[in-house]
This record gives sequence, C-alpha cells and structure tokens, in this order.
Amino acid sequence: MQNRIAIDIGYGDVKVCTGQDKFFKFPTAVSKKRQAQADFSADNSYLYNGGRYNVGKQVRFDAITTRGFDFLVKYSPLLAFYGLGKDLNNAEIITGLSIVNWKSRDKYYDALSKIIVNNAVVVPKSIVLCAQGQGVMNMYKGSKKGLICIVDIGYNTFDFLVFEDGVPAPEISFATKQGTNRIVTDLQAMIKNRFDMEVSELEAKQIFEAKKMQIYSEEKDLSDYIVEELNGYTDFIIDEIKSKRLDVLRRAQKVIFAGGGAYYLKNKHLPKNTLFAESPYEYSNVRGYYEHQQR
Repeated sequence: MQNRIAIDIGYGDVKVCTGQDKFFKFPTAVSKKRQAQADFSADNSYLYNGGRYNVGKQVRFDAITTRGFDFLVKYSPLLAFYGLGKDLNNAEIITGLSIVNWKSRDKYYDALSKIIVNNAVVVPKSIVLCAQGQGVMNMYKGSKKGLICIVDIGYNTFDFLVFEDGVPAPEISFATKQGTNRIVTDLQAMIKNRFDMEVSELEAKQIFEAKKMQIYSEEKDLSDYIVEELNGYTDFIIDEIKSKRLDVLRRAQKVIFAGGGAYYLKNKHLPKNTLFAESPYEYSNVRGYYEHQQR
C-alpha cells in the first residue's frame, strides 16, 4: 500500500489519520521561541522560515492567534511536520479546507507542496484537497439518494455542505466564521473582566474544555458560565441554518452533524431527519479524507 496520510489542520486542533482506526490530534499551537536567561531544558523547538518555534503541546502561554487564513497558509507546513515529520516525504496527502477560504485554496496547496523544517526538505508525492465536510460524506454509509446536508462545526468555522445524489451542490452550500472560538474569545474577555487576568486564546480554550481554572492554586468553577454560553451558541447555530436554508432542511433526507462542536448539540431537540457522524465527531472529516483516495 502506498504511503497515504490524511490531515485536517483545524484552527483548534490538527487531526491526523494514517490508517483505519489510526488517528490522533494535537493543538494547532505555534509560538516564536523566546530568549531565556538560562536555557536549562532541552531545546525541542523547530527551525522554520529563519526562526525557531515551539509547536503543539510544547506551547504554553504565548501561542499565535490561529483564526486567520494567513496563519493556516504560513504555519500548516510546520504543523504537519511536527505531527508527521519525514513520513510526509513521498506520501499521498489528503487534506481539507473550509469553503470560506476555497477561492484561496491554491495558496494552501502550494504551502504543503514543499516543506522545509530543521533544514530537512520534505516533498509529498501528491496532495488532494477536499472541501471541509466531504470527509463526513465519505464516512456516511447510508443511502446517498436525494439531499444530504453536512453541518460541520469547527473551531473557527461552521460549514453547511449539501450533496444531491452524492454529488456536491455548492450553490446551496455555505460556510461562516462562526465556530466555537466565539465562546472561547468571550470567555477570554470574561476572565480579564472578572479576575483581572490575561490569558491567551490557547489557555482560554483549555479552560473552556475543563470548565474551570486555577488562580493562586485556588480552583475557580466556570461551568455555569460556560454551559450558558454553549446553550446560546448552539441555539445560534440552529437558528442560522434555519434562516439560511430552511427549505433545504425540510427536503433533506439526512442532516448530519459533525466536528468538535457537534457534541454540544447532542441534547438539543432536532428534527427527525438529523443524525450525528460516527464518534469521535472531531475526527469525522479526517477519517473520511483518508477513505477518499480508496474509492
């Protein structure tokens, strides 16, 4: 079998699939390595574009904000190398991009076509670029006749992709920059206002996931605030889809919720034609990307 790797470089986490049921993720976190008074630890930073960077789980407090498409273009090679190293060399890479950025897809494609990190040159054999949500469709094993809608809720975007008889219907699909980062950035502001404490977006994301934080070793329970914000966000997502594509929803055979944000809709009252992608939801796309070349 040829070396095939699927990679979903999201704005919150990078998801990787290297085989059936072989998948993992790490934070989409990059920070410029800072000078220390005394460097008494091992240097695990990466040389990239003339600078040294900490990546993934090494990043603590000063991660570069990830929401812009320019970030994805600039740092996707570094993130891919961090997760897979020289395994990327001569590999078939299947990846995806939100249709929010689809018109600029050539920039993303070019960025991954030749990767130079730590003076190592890595060149994939080929790159296949899918629209975010196509991986979910690949994973769906039911009948694909009629209209099938994919609602992929990510960290930076949520994408609403429509397929008719298995074929993409771009004219009735849409995407917005209204992912779960809305809650994280609001939480970041709340912590500043309530506790007079600056936290990075990466720290705020970790606090959001834990629903608590520590200040001077004292644990602060933020679950009530976060649950309230989540309820507001999921109501927003449902209202947004209805306001834009209510006729499509009514005619759809299935509406499939996927992505990390899908967990927050599990207890919502949804129409009978809705279902959830195969769990874990955040890997729905990358596992489907891996299958894309096998068809």
